[in-house]
Amino acid sequence: MAVAILVDDRDFERDYEISDGRIITLIYEDLDDSISFFEGDENLGNQFEFIDESGNEEKYLLARMFCPIPNSGLGREAIKFFIEMKGDDIEIYTRPNDGITRNDGSHLTGDAYGFVLKMQEEGLINEGDFE
Repeated sequence: MAVAILVDDRDFERDYEISDGRIITLIYEDLDDSISFFEGDENLGNQFEFIDESGNEEKYLLARMFCPIPNSGLGREAIKFFIEMKGDDIEIYTRPNDGITRNDGSHLTGDAYGFVLKMQEEGLINEGDFE
């Protein structure tokens, strides 16, 4: 299991050292419930997006989960960071792995299903298929 090591923690930003020694900054954006990845000044993308479908800030759909540096531990840290920003009592879920392409981009592609299974095993994402 890849591990990203927290090296600095600021209000809405976290710096992690990954296995190759690079420092990657995760930035939480409260306005659109997203996590962006930066290396220095370079924006690697707004890659983790959460949607409050419940309307009460209790249940969030993980609509986009692309980590620009796969197998680095940063995906796990992005989810943990979001939970810390929103509160330990929130629930995160994904769409089922059913092959349906959704307009909001929340369908699972590529390695996403395996990632979701790992995060479910760790208790970071709710288990089961949600619609």
